[in-house]
Amino acid sequence: MIIQKQIMNSQPFLIHNNSALFIDRDGVLNKLRVNDYVKQISELELLPEVYPALKILRPLFKRIFIVTNQQGIGKKIMIDSIDSIHSHLLSLIANELLPDKIYHCPHLKELGCVCRKPNTGMALMAKNDYPEIQLTHSFMIGDSISDMEFAKNSGMRPIFISKSENNEFPTFTSILDFAIALIKK
Repeated sequence: MIIQKQIMNSQPFLIHNNSALFIDRDGVLNKLRVNDYVKQISELELLPEVYPALKILRPLFKRIFIVTNQQGIGKKIMIDSIDSIHSHLLSLIANELLPDKIYHCPHLKELGCVCRKPNTGMALMAKNDYPEIQLTHSFMIGDSISDMEFAKNSGMRPIFISKSENNEFPTFTSILDFAIALIKK
């Protein structure tokens, strides 16, 4: 199955059988805590557009992954474990819409590790775990330039979530706006 859509003035989006969708967590799936981190379960607030967006996106993609930099772990400021926070996140999403896996980088930015976006480590981990996916047929939805660089560095198609217009990347105000644009005829 190949789905071809023309979105705005960008190149058509082609979704292949081996396409994967990578999604940043903070600011795309849950409310961004500006100049802060989700340090405990009670601070994680799922955005209302996530459920309807995943209802559209889940059937279109062979695999869906969450990829997130979490240097709050490296700073040792987490109250709950990242596993507890991610379990809570997954509990807020219906079973049939769950991502295939969540990858996170716990390292401080200044360490320059390979798994921290914009480096390609998390994409390569997903490719290793799910060899059937093709990164060059995959998409990355994120709300930062680091996410967009991660997409480009990994060979994926970047999708920028922002309230401001961006001429460099296809830009949408939310994950739901992207999902709706993807299925519009």
